[in-house]
Amino acid sequence: MRFAGSARSKKAPRGVLVLGMHRSGTSAATGLIHMLGLATCVPGDMVRGPWNPNGHFESRSLMHLDNALLAQMGRRWWYPPPAGDGYGAVAESITTTPAEARRVFRRAYRRAPWVWKDPRACVLLPFWRRALGDRVATVVVFRHPVEVAESLQRRHDLPVSFGLALWERYNRLVLQHAASMPVLTTSYDALVGDPARWAGDVRRYLEAVGMRLPDPPGAGDLTGFVDAGLRHSSHERGSLDGAPPGAAAVYEALLGLRGDATTFVPPDLPAEAPSVEAELATVGPGREPGWRPPPWATGA
Repeated sequence: MRFAGSARSKKAPRGVLVLGMHRSGTSAATGLIHMLGLATCVPGDMVRGPWNPNGHFESRSLMHLDNALLAQMGRRWWYPPPAGDGYGAVAESITTTPAEARRVFRRAYRRAPWVWKDPRACVLLPFWRRALGDRVATVVVFRHPVEVAESLQRRHDLPVSFGLALWERYNRLVLQHAASMPVLTTSYDALVGDPARWAGDVRRYLEAVGMRLPDPPGAGDLTGFVDAGLRHSSHERGSLDGAPPGAAAVYEALLGLRGDATTFVPPDLPAEAPSVEAELATVGPGREPGWRPPPWATGA
Protein backbone atom coordinates (compact mmCIF):
# COMPACT_ATOMS: atom_id res chain seq x y z
CA MET A 1 0.00 0.00 0.00
CA ARG A 2 1.34 3.43 -0.91
CA PHE A 3 1.25 6.40 1.44
CA ALA A 4 1.29 10.12 0.81
CA GLY A 5 4.11 12.30 2.10
CA SER A 6 3.89 13.80 5.56
CA ALA A 7 1.32 16.56 6.08
CA ARG A 8 2.60 17.75 9.46
CA SER A 9 3.16 21.24 8.07
CA LYS A 10 -0.60 21.57 7.65
CA LYS A 11 -3.29 21.48 10.29
CA ALA A 12 -3.83 17.87 11.27
CA PRO A 13 -7.28 16.33 10.75
CA ARG A 14 -9.52 16.57 13.79
CA GLY A 15 -11.23 13.32 12.94
CA VAL A 16 -11.77 10.39 10.62
CA LEU A 17 -14.96 9.76 8.67
CA VAL A 18 -15.44 6.07 7.81
CA LEU A 19 -17.53 5.71 4.66
CA GLY A 20 -18.95 2.53 3.22
CA MET A 21 -22.18 0.94 2.10
CA HIS A 22 -24.26 -0.89 4.71
CA ARG A 23 -23.00 -4.44 5.41
CA SER A 24 -19.49 -3.56 4.23
CA GLY A 25 -17.56 -3.82 7.49
CA THR A 26 -17.65 -0.17 8.55
CA SER A 27 -18.44 -1.11 12.17
CA ALA A 28 -15.35 -3.32 12.39
CA ALA A 29 -13.28 -0.66 10.62
CA THR A 30 -14.42 2.03 13.06
CA GLY A 31 -13.77 -0.23 16.03
CA LEU A 32 -10.21 -0.90 14.87
CA ILE A 33 -9.57 2.82 14.31
CA HIS A 34 -10.94 3.51 17.78
CA MET A 35 -8.37 1.02 19.11
CA LEU A 36 -5.67 3.17 17.51
CA GLY A 37 -6.62 5.93 19.96
CA LEU A 38 -9.41 7.90 18.27
CA ALA A 39 -12.51 8.79 20.27
CA THR A 40 -15.99 7.51 19.53
CA CYS A 41 -19.16 9.29 20.57
CA VAL A 42 -20.08 9.76 24.24
CA PRO A 43 -21.10 6.41 25.79
CA GLY A 44 -24.76 7.32 26.30
CA ASP A 45 -25.12 8.10 22.60
CA MET A 46 -23.67 4.85 21.28
CA VAL A 47 -25.98 2.62 19.24
CA ARG A 48 -26.15 -0.70 21.04
CA GLY A 49 -27.96 -3.95 20.38
CA PRO A 50 -27.49 -7.71 20.15
CA TRP A 51 -27.55 -7.70 16.35
CA ASN A 52 -23.88 -6.66 16.12
CA PRO A 53 -21.77 -8.62 18.65
CA ASN A 54 -18.77 -6.26 18.51
CA GLY A 55 -20.88 -3.08 18.45
CA HIS A 56 -21.79 -0.57 15.77
CA PHE A 57 -19.49 2.23 16.98
CA GLU A 58 -22.20 4.57 15.77
CA SER A 59 -23.81 7.68 17.27
CA ARG A 60 -27.54 7.38 17.83
CA SER A 61 -28.13 11.14 17.64
CA LEU A 62 -26.19 11.45 14.37
CA MET A 63 -27.98 8.43 12.91
CA HIS A 64 -31.31 10.11 13.70
CA LEU A 65 -30.05 13.37 12.21
CA ASP A 66 -28.97 11.62 9.02
CA ASN A 67 -32.38 9.99 8.76
CA ALA A 68 -33.95 13.44 9.16
CA LEU A 69 -31.69 14.93 6.47
CA LEU A 70 -32.66 12.16 4.06
CA ALA A 71 -36.35 12.64 4.88
CA GLN A 72 -36.01 16.35 4.09
CA MET A 73 -34.73 15.28 0.67
CA GLY A 74 -37.68 12.91 0.25
CA ARG A 75 -35.26 9.98 0.53
CA ARG A 76 -34.37 7.13 2.90
CA TRP A 77 -31.28 5.02 3.54
CA TRP A 78 -32.74 2.39 1.19
CA TYR A 79 -33.75 5.04 -1.38
CA PRO A 80 -30.75 7.39 -1.58
CA PRO A 81 -30.53 10.60 -3.60
CA PRO A 82 -29.50 10.35 -7.25
CA ALA A 83 -25.92 10.14 -8.41
CA GLY A 84 -24.61 12.59 -10.99
CA ASP A 85 -26.00 16.00 -11.82
CA GLY A 86 -29.40 15.39 -10.22
CA TYR A 87 -27.99 15.29 -6.70
CA GLY A 88 -27.81 19.05 -6.15
CA ALA A 89 -31.47 19.70 -6.90
CA VAL A 90 -32.57 17.09 -4.37
CA ALA A 91 -30.08 18.31 -1.75
CA GLU A 92 -31.52 21.82 -1.95
CA SER A 93 -34.52 20.51 0.00
CA ILE A 94 -32.45 20.07 3.17
CA THR A 95 -33.65 22.57 5.79
CA THR A 96 -31.21 21.71 8.58
CA THR A 97 -28.23 24.06 8.44
CA PRO A 98 -24.60 22.91 8.65
CA ALA A 99 -24.26 24.96 11.84
CA GLU A 100 -27.17 23.09 13.44
CA ALA A 101 -25.66 19.76 12.42
CA ARG A 102 -22.28 20.82 13.78
CA ARG A 103 -23.83 21.50 17.19
CA VAL A 104 -25.37 18.00 17.24
CA PHE A 105 -22.02 16.54 16.24
CA ARG A 106 -20.15 18.38 18.99
CA ARG A 107 -22.57 17.14 21.62
CA ALA A 108 -21.95 13.56 20.46
CA TYR A 109 -18.19 13.88 19.94
CA ARG A 110 -16.52 15.85 22.71
CA ARG A 111 -12.91 14.81 22.11
CA ALA A 112 -10.58 14.92 19.12
CA PRO A 113 -9.28 13.18 17.20
CA TRP A 114 -12.52 11.30 16.68
CA VAL A 115 -13.76 8.55 14.38
CA TRP A 116 -17.34 8.54 13.11
CA LYS A 117 -19.19 6.21 10.83
CA ASP A 118 -22.75 6.05 9.59
CA PRO A 119 -23.35 4.47 6.16
CA ARG A 120 -25.92 7.21 5.53
CA ALA A 121 -23.06 9.71 5.45
CA CYS A 122 -22.05 8.12 2.13
CA VAL A 123 -25.08 9.73 0.50
CA LEU A 124 -24.93 12.93 2.58
CA LEU A 125 -21.24 13.67 2.15
CA PRO A 126 -21.56 17.16 0.59
CA PHE A 127 -23.64 18.31 3.57
CA TRP A 128 -21.25 16.85 6.12
CA ARG A 129 -18.23 18.34 4.38
CA ARG A 130 -19.78 21.76 4.89
CA ALA A 131 -20.68 20.98 8.50
CA LEU A 132 -17.36 19.46 9.58
CA GLY A 133 -14.98 21.59 7.54
CA ASP A 134 -11.73 20.63 5.87
CA ARG A 135 -9.93 18.97 8.78
CA VAL A 136 -11.36 15.51 8.17
CA ALA A 137 -9.56 12.42 6.91
CA THR A 138 -11.60 9.72 5.18
CA VAL A 139 -11.40 5.94 5.14
CA VAL A 140 -13.54 4.32 2.45
CA VAL A 141 -14.32 0.63 3.00
CA PHE A 142 -15.82 -1.36 0.14
CA ARG A 143 -17.00 -4.95 -0.15
CA HIS A 144 -17.85 -7.20 -3.10
CA PRO A 145 -21.29 -6.04 -4.32
CA VAL A 146 -22.81 -9.54 -4.40
CA GLU A 147 -21.72 -10.20 -0.81
CA VAL A 148 -23.42 -6.97 0.29
CA ALA A 149 -26.56 -7.75 -1.69
CA GLU A 150 -26.78 -11.25 -0.19
CA SER A 151 -26.28 -9.83 3.30
CA LEU A 152 -29.09 -7.33 2.73
CA GLN A 153 -31.27 -10.17 1.51
CA ARG A 154 -30.65 -12.14 4.71
CA ARG A 155 -31.08 -9.11 6.97
CA HIS A 156 -33.88 -7.17 5.26
CA ASP A 157 -35.40 -9.70 2.86
CA LEU A 158 -34.47 -7.46 -0.08
CA PRO A 159 -33.95 -8.99 -3.54
CA VAL A 160 -30.33 -9.34 -4.61
CA SER A 161 -31.08 -7.13 -7.62
CA PHE A 162 -32.17 -4.36 -5.26
CA GLY A 163 -29.08 -4.78 -3.08
CA LEU A 164 -26.82 -4.49 -6.13
CA ALA A 165 -28.53 -1.27 -7.21
CA LEU A 166 -28.23 0.15 -3.70
CA TRP A 167 -24.55 -0.83 -3.50
CA GLU A 168 -23.87 0.89 -6.82
CA ARG A 169 -25.68 4.09 -5.85
CA TYR A 170 -23.93 4.39 -2.46
CA ASN A 171 -20.47 3.82 -3.87
CA ARG A 172 -21.02 6.12 -6.83
CA LEU A 173 -21.98 8.91 -4.45
CA VAL A 174 -18.92 8.32 -2.25
CA LEU A 175 -16.57 8.40 -5.23
CA GLN A 176 -18.28 11.46 -6.68
CA HIS A 177 -18.35 13.55 -3.51
CA ALA A 178 -15.02 12.64 -1.89
CA ALA A 179 -13.15 14.70 -4.51
CA SER A 180 -10.17 16.65 -3.07
CA MET A 181 -10.39 14.99 0.37
CA PRO A 182 -7.58 12.92 1.89
CA VAL A 183 -8.87 9.38 1.33
CA LEU A 184 -7.67 5.88 2.15
CA THR A 185 -9.56 3.34 0.04
CA THR A 186 -9.51 -0.17 1.47
CA SER A 187 -11.39 -3.43 1.14
CA TYR A 188 -13.45 -5.55 3.49
CA ASP A 189 -11.32 -8.50 2.38
CA ALA A 190 -8.15 -6.80 3.66
CA LEU A 191 -9.82 -5.92 6.95
CA VAL A 192 -11.13 -9.42 7.65
CA GLY A 193 -8.08 -11.19 6.24
CA ASP A 194 -5.51 -9.48 8.48
CA PRO A 195 -7.00 -6.94 10.95
CA ALA A 196 -3.62 -6.12 12.53
CA ARG A 197 -2.03 -5.35 9.18
CA TRP A 198 -5.11 -3.37 8.13
CA ALA A 199 -4.94 -1.27 11.29
CA GLY A 200 -1.23 -0.70 10.71
CA ASP A 201 -1.94 0.59 7.20
CA VAL A 202 -4.59 2.95 8.55
CA ARG A 203 -2.23 4.16 11.27
CA ARG A 204 0.48 4.99 8.74
CA TYR A 205 -2.06 6.83 6.58
CA LEU A 206 -3.30 8.92 9.51
CA GLU A 207 0.23 9.77 10.56
CA ALA A 208 1.05 10.73 6.96
CA VAL A 209 -1.80 13.27 6.95
CA GLY A 210 -0.55 14.77 10.20
CA MET A 211 -2.41 12.99 12.98
CA ARG A 212 -0.52 12.09 16.15
CA LEU A 213 -1.54 8.78 17.69
CA PRO A 214 -0.60 6.95 20.89
CA ASP A 215 1.40 3.74 20.88
CA PRO A 216 -0.46 1.03 18.89
CA PRO A 217 -2.27 -1.81 20.64
CA GLY A 218 -0.93 -5.34 20.38
CA ALA A 219 -1.50 -7.28 17.15
CA GLY A 220 -3.36 -9.96 19.10
CA ASP A 221 -5.90 -7.44 20.38
CA LEU A 222 -6.52 -6.14 16.87
CA THR A 223 -6.79 -9.59 15.31
CA GLY A 224 -9.14 -10.84 18.02
CA PHE A 225 -11.49 -7.90 17.56
CA VAL A 226 -12.70 -8.99 14.09
CA ASP A 227 -14.66 -12.26 13.96
CA ALA A 228 -14.21 -13.66 10.45
CA GLY A 229 -16.89 -16.26 11.30
CA LEU A 230 -19.56 -13.58 10.92
CA ARG A 231 -18.81 -13.47 7.19
CA HIS A 232 -21.52 -15.59 5.58
CA SER A 233 -20.78 -14.86 1.94
CA SER A 234 -17.57 -14.74 -0.09
CA HIS A 235 -17.07 -14.02 -3.78
CA GLU A 236 -13.95 -13.74 -5.89
CA ARG A 237 -13.12 -10.61 -7.87
CA GLY A 238 -14.06 -12.12 -11.20
CA SER A 239 -17.31 -13.62 -9.94
CA LEU A 240 -19.90 -10.87 -10.14
CA ASP A 241 -22.69 -13.43 -10.55
CA GLY A 242 -24.78 -11.46 -12.99
CA ALA A 243 -24.18 -8.04 -11.40
CA PRO A 244 -25.16 -5.17 -13.73
CA PRO A 245 -22.34 -3.61 -15.78
CA GLY A 246 -22.50 -0.40 -13.73
CA ALA A 247 -21.92 -2.18 -10.43
CA ALA A 248 -19.06 -4.15 -11.99
CA ALA A 249 -17.47 -0.92 -13.27
CA VAL A 250 -17.71 0.75 -9.85
CA TYR A 251 -16.25 -2.33 -8.16
CA GLU A 252 -13.32 -2.46 -10.57
CA ALA A 253 -12.71 1.26 -9.97
CA LEU A 254 -12.64 0.72 -6.20
CA LEU A 255 -10.18 -2.15 -6.58
CA GLY A 256 -7.93 0.13 -8.60
CA LEU A 257 -8.14 2.91 -6.01
CA ARG A 258 -6.88 0.83 -3.07
CA GLY A 259 -4.33 2.90 -1.18
CA ASP A 260 -4.24 6.52 -0.10
CA ALA A 261 -4.56 9.86 -1.81
CA THR A 262 -3.79 13.21 -0.20
CA THR A 263 -6.18 14.82 -2.68
CA PHE A 264 -8.67 12.28 -3.98
CA VAL A 265 -9.51 12.35 -7.69
CA PRO A 266 -12.77 10.54 -8.58
CA PRO A 267 -12.43 7.84 -11.24
CA ASP A 268 -13.96 8.20 -14.68
CA LEU A 269 -17.06 6.01 -14.53
CA PRO A 270 -19.77 5.32 -17.09
CA ALA A 271 -23.04 7.08 -16.30
CA GLU A 272 -25.44 5.25 -14.02
CA ALA A 273 -27.99 3.25 -16.01
CA PRO A 274 -31.69 4.17 -15.60
CA SER A 275 -32.29 0.61 -14.39
CA VAL A 276 -30.62 1.50 -11.05
CA GLU A 277 -33.22 4.14 -10.20
CA ALA A 278 -35.98 1.86 -11.48
CA GLU A 279 -34.82 -0.92 -9.16
CA LEU A 280 -34.58 1.40 -6.15
CA ALA A 281 -38.06 2.74 -6.91
CA THR A 282 -39.52 -0.76 -6.46
CA VAL A 283 -39.29 -0.08 -2.73
CA GLY A 284 -39.17 3.72 -2.85
CA PRO A 285 -39.34 6.12 0.10
CA GLY A 286 -42.71 5.01 1.43
CA ARG A 287 -42.22 1.29 2.06
CA GLU A 288 -39.63 0.44 4.71
CA PRO A 289 -37.68 -2.81 4.24
CA GLY A 290 -38.35 -5.59 6.69
CA TRP A 291 -35.97 -6.79 9.38
CA ARG A 292 -34.87 -10.36 9.90
CA PRO A 293 -32.74 -10.63 13.08
CA PRO A 294 -29.59 -12.75 12.83
CA PRO A 295 -29.32 -15.82 15.09
CA TRP A 296 -27.26 -14.06 17.78
CA ALA A 297 -29.99 -11.42 18.15
CA THR A 298 -32.72 -13.96 18.84
CA GLY A 299 -30.83 -16.54 20.86
CA ALA A 300 -31.48 -19.17 18.21
